[in-house]
Parts: sequence; C-alpha cells; structure tokens
Amino acid sequence: MSDTPPDGAVPRAPAPDRRVLTGGERLRIHVEDAPSGGGEKYEPQTPEQARELLLPMVRDVTQQAFSLRPELRGSRLYVEARLLPNYLAASHFPETLLRAVDAVPVGSRADKGVYQTKRKQRESVTRRVILAMSDRGLERLGHLIESPGRARSEQQAFSDIRKLDHVGIATPESVVLRDPESDQETTTWEAVLHPIPSSAWEPAPLDEVTLDKWFTLVEETGGDCHRDFVRRVGGLTFSPVTIPTGAADRLAEFNPLRAMRPMPAIRPLPGFATRSHVRVGPPATRQPAAEEPRVAVFDGGVHSPGANSLFGAVPTSDLTPEPATTKDMDHGTAVVGAAMFGLANTQTALRQPPCPVESFRVVPPEKIPGDLAGYWVLDRIVEAVRENDLGIVNLSIGPELATEDSHEPDRWTSELDHLAWEHNVLFVVAAGNGGTQPQVLGLHHVQVPGDMVNGITVGACNAPPPSRPWSRADYSSMGPGRHGNRVQPTGVQFGGTNEIPFEALGVDGSLVPTAGTSFAAPLVTHALADLATRLPVATPSVLRTFAVHYADRHPHWRKRMNEVGYGRFPLEFAPLLESGAHEVHVLFVDEIDRRSPMGYRLPLPDDIPSALEFRMTLAYLSPVEPTEPTEYTSASIDMVFRPHHQVFRFRPPEGTSPARSQTYDLRTEQARELLQEGWQISTLPATKALTRASDPTEPSLRDSGKWETVRHYRFRMAAGAVERPSLEFRYLARNGGRLSSYAETIPFAVLVSLVDKSPDSRLHDRVRAQFRQLTPVSRTRIRLRGHRATT
Repeated sequence: MSDTPPDGAVPRAPAPDRRVLTGGERLRIHVEDAPSGGGEKYEPQTPEQARELLLPMVRDVTQQAFSLRPELRGSRLYVEARLLPNYLAASHFPETLLRAVDAVPVGSRADKGVYQTKRKQRESVTRRVILAMSDRGLERLGHLIESPGRARSEQQAFSDIRKLDHVGIATPESVVLRDPESDQETTTWEAVLHPIPSSAWEPAPLDEVTLDKWFTLVEETGGDCHRDFVRRVGGLTFSPVTIPTGAADRLAEFNPLRAMRPMPAIRPLPGFATRSHVRVGPPATRQPAAEEPRVAVFDGGVHSPGANSLFGAVPTSDLTPEPATTKDMDHGTAVVGAAMFGLANTQTALRQPPCPVESFRVVPPEKIPGDLAGYWVLDRIVEAVRENDLGIVNLSIGPELATEDSHEPDRWTSELDHLAWEHNVLFVVAAGNGGTQPQVLGLHHVQVPGDMVNGITVGACNAPPPSRPWSRADYSSMGPGRHGNRVQPTGVQFGGTNEIPFEALGVDGSLVPTAGTSFAAPLVTHALADLATRLPVATPSVLRTFAVHYADRHPHWRKRMNEVGYGRFPLEFAPLLESGAHEVHVLFVDEIDRRSPMGYRLPLPDDIPSALEFRMTLAYLSPVEPTEPTEYTSASIDMVFRPHHQVFRFRPPEGTSPARSQTYDLRTEQARELLQEGWQISTLPATKALTRASDPTEPSLRDSGKWETVRHYRFRMAAGAVERPSLEFRYLARNGGRLSSYAETIPFAVLVSLVDKSPDSRLHDRVRAQFRQLTPVSRTRIRLRGHRATT
C-alpha cells in the first residue's frame, strides 16, 4: 500500500515530539545577593547567668583532668561543651571564646536542648562540641568565666559563654553505645578515637604516641588490638579490638575514645525457595545497549557466567580467596540478574541489558581472626571503586547494624559517602530487612550504609508498579536517616512478600521465589542505568533527581515518609521521558561556588490564564565530616522561588500598627498608595516558601531540609500568581560547625515540572516555541559517553 495520501486529502501532521527538556542551565539570569539578617536575636541567658551555671562544671572538669592518669589521656584533654539550640547556626559558633582559651573543635555529638524565645520554649536538636584543650587552656577558661577582665577581647570571649549550658568530660555511658548481645567470653568491638588538632584548625588522626597508649590499655585487659585493621577516615581512627566480657567500661575511661560499639557482622542473606521449572525467554541480544555507565555489583558472585548463559559473559572479579558457596552465589546471581534485566516474569522475554554489569565477589570474606569480616569486605569495595571507573555501584550486602539514634560515626557510611563525592559514583544501597525488629531499641532503622547522604537507599514495597494499592513490605527497614539525608529510605521498590514473592532470575532462565530489600535495590539500579543511557548528562546528582522526582508518592506520604521515603520508584524511566501537551519537564545541570549566587528563568509563557502545578527536585553531592553527626554535610544549597517578577513585599513605616508587611504587584493601585504613604519596598521580588519550616530559626530550617542533599517540593499556584518565575541558588559551606569561606565547587541538578491541567492546554508546545535554548532528550540511546560529563 502506498504511503501517499489520495488526491485532495490533507496530509496528517506528524505527532509532536514532546519529551523532557534539557539545557535549563542556559536560562541563567543575573542574581543579586539577597539581604540577610532577621532582626534582633533573643538571648536565652546573660553571660552572668551562664557564669553561675558553668563555673562549677569547669572546676569539676579541671579536677578530673588533674586526677586523670597519664595512660588514659593524650597531650590534650577532650572536653564537651553543649550549645544552646538558639546558637546552632554556623554563624553563631563561639569561636572568639574557643580561641581565647586554646580550645580546638575536633568534632561534636548530637544532643537535645531547649530552644527558647520570649514567649515559648521547646525541645530541639543541638550539639555538644568536642574540644581538644591544653591543661593551661582549661585553667584559662576557668579564670575567664570567673573574672573576664576589661580588655575588649576578654569581654567578647566572656560574652560567648552565654551560648553554652553544659561543660564536661564524656562518661563511659555515652561512649559505650550498646552492650553485646552474646554471652561469649570475648567480644570484638569497633572503637572510634578522636582526632587531634592540626595547624590549620583541621582535625587530623590521633597521633601515634596516644594510639600506642590505647593499644597498651587494650592489651592490659587481655585484649587483642587488630592493628592491621586500624583505619582512618575524616580525622577519626577506627580501631577494632577484641576484649574480655566486661572490659568495655574500663576502656571507656580512655579520654581520647569517642565511641565503642560491638563489631557488627555481615547481615545474613535472604533464603530462596525451590527453583521453578518454567523458564524466562532470553533477550534478543545479550550485548548491552550502551557502553556506559559501568554498573558494579558487590555480592556473592554469579553462577556460571559463561558466554552461553542467559546473562552472557558477565565480567567477574573474585576479590575473596574463599571458595564460593551456593547460598552466596544464589544471592549474587539474583542481584546481578535484576541489575541487568530488571523485574523478570514468565509472560515476557527479557530485554536487552542497558549497559555492562560487572560482578565483584566479596563474600564469603577471607577467614580472619575476630569478627572483622565487615572491615575486610569494606576494604575490598573501597579498593575496587578507587581503581575502576564505575558509574553505579549496587550494594545489597552490608553490616547488620541499624542506624543509631546518636548518629555516631560509622566507617561504612563515612567511607562510601567520601567515595561518592571524590569519585562521582552513585551508590544504590539496600535499606535492610530489619523492619519487624523492636522499635523501642531502634533496630527497625535503615541498616548501615543505608544512612548515606550521597547515595540512594532502597526499601521494599509489597507490589510492583503500576499495581495499587501498595505499601511498605513489613520486613523493610525504616527511617529517619542521619542529618544531611533524614528522608530514609530514599524510596521503595518491589522486593517481594510471602504472598507475592520476588521472582529471582537464574542464569538458566529459571525463577526462584524470595523476598528482601536485596532485590528491590538492583531493580532501581537497572532503571537508573537504563535512564543514564538516554540522557546527555547522567551524573549521580541527575540520577538521584530523576529517581525522587518521578517516585510514586504514597497517598498518606506525610505519615509514611519514614517507611517509604519519597515514594515508589519507577521500574523504568523511558515512558516518563515523554511529556503531555499540558506539561513541561526541564532539567538544569550546573555547578555553584561559594561566592556567586545563581539564578534561572523558569520557562513559562507570560499569559498563562490558568492555575499551575509545580514539582521541583534538587540533588547534589556534598563533602562530609564524619566527626560531626549533626553537621555531617559540609554544603547547603539554598533554593529560592520567586513566582512573579512584578510582585514585591512592602514593609510598613516605623510605628505602624499592625506592623505586618504586605505583598502587591507593583502595577496595582494598592502598591502605588503604599509607596506614597512611606512603605518600603523589598529589593527583590517576593518569594514563595518551599519548605514547611514553622519559623526562620536554625532548628526549624534544619528540620525542613536546609542541609539535606535531596529536596523535593510540590505545590499549586493560582491563576495570575505566576509571571516570569525564577529560581535562585546560594551555596553555604561549613567546616566543623563554623561557616567556611573556602569550599569546593558543588555540582547539582534540578528537575522542574510545570503542569497546566486546563482543557486544550498546549503548554509544552508554547515553551518549546519561546525557549529555543532547551533541547528535548533524544530518543536514541547514547552508546558511548563519559558518565562524568558536567556542564
């Protein structure tokens, strides 16, 4: 049949090419520095009141320091000073006081305090700053509090004591995080030792002289120091020790010791039922559709990954000298299969793998004395990531350790967050199967390293997309996570249940029923790997942005956020790259430095007569500080939305009652009248609050995501409320809880969706016609490109 239309017929117009648009960073606009400051600050106590409170504490600490045996301390004493929550912001750090008494901050602990205003008070998160102090500096602190002197510097330092409400030395109860569960004669512990000050006020690992004191103390208890497994991360020293039962409290008297926890074992792998005789059809080709990104699975290996297997020739590296076990291989094969092919079923043949998947066999670990398997496995992962150019790493294994309420440093989390930042690699981590564990003990929390701030943590749900209703699988571990990524898990994916099991794929095409977050995670890995082959830029931040932006939000998402995070992840992103006529999705990929705010025009025609729905997702990787549980992320990107370029805020003249600002369009009669009456107009157009912060205080801003590396917002704007909208970004950096003027450039990604649900909307076509800088995502996969591309 001819494709030529008959005479007189009107040729059918080709279907519009409506897809996700990239190049949003080309819409950059000039941004001025926004005015800072929020009025007079409330001071909960005077320096004189603080003197009465703190002086007895400082005298007690001085006495303890004097009586502490030399073998239980280093050249400096570690003292903890608790900040009132009112002074939690980095700009309020008591640096003048600390410099005056030679007290060097080397970390902090999470704590609770009372945030106070003139009218109310409430419990709030705060921090105990860990200070490395000389004996002379401790004496100087006592003298300063008791009689500050008249010099300006002394008065300024004395004024800073109002920011503190407690000074002390850590007790064994705060150092020993939990007791061992077993009643064996000896227990292996992970000991975490404080840093020491360096010349640049940066923490450095504990000096060898003091570390030798620690080893001697351990050996005097009859313990073993495992010196070959001592590791240093972010200034902290992680020292595994095996000691007799009951010796932990004695070791906890060692002043440079920050924390001790029983060494966690590698978590047990989920079991498998009988393998099905039904086979899944092979893909049309086993050759990956694209050459990058390279996906790595660290697990138990793959059964017979030969060229004739369903999986093809999977590159396999045996990082462990131990022979493979059937159980470990079953688990590793199931994870690799899901990462390669996604969710398998008997109704459809497998699809072509999107990109190469490599298997790194790390279990069973090498047989070593003590319960050090977790350290050994982590060492192999760190080495392999550093030596290979990997794009996505799937971790369905990890230590059997739930995220602790204290958020004390963990080596797995700290190492992998640092690797993610340094090597621009995306870790997709299983949340763990502890969801049914006792909540009163916190054992139901996401398991380490699922509390990463630079990765994606995947919990399990009871139904795959698009099935409804869906909810968390009861075994799936829950949040919240650590500061910097409190929404944990990031989201969920189908992991199987007793009623609807996960069908794990074997190399022969057979399916075996099982369940666990181990299998939910590689489904997300597969979906993101496929997405990466379809985007011109696919950095970890871009992939995290897409994952959160397109997550299927739970109907009761506010109540269920600790269970399911941002929602259920898609099984595939390709259909979501298509846009309807009524919507536009724009990706912005850029980088920001400490000194320069950035802004972008949102691509919206001026005369939209209807209400609009907005969805915005921001993601970035951040350097981390393992010594600072409450200040773990060093970077914050503040996102500001200005919906209307002509709407400004008007502040009333002094003495006006009520003294409330108002918002008006500059072109209205009301605005002109206010200006004539002496009202002051804001420098920049009015903003719309994106967060649910109850007030602009630091505790409230932190609770609403100020330092989180992923943020997602959804809201509606009434007709006429939006005209030439813009987004602005400002980068705030901190170091040790203090504001930092030196900071690395931070790459970030933002995905913005604009939806006009009015009848006959042609929003997408109008945006394409007006904003020609934007480019639709190609329908052709990108076979060869650098996954580290940045704008």
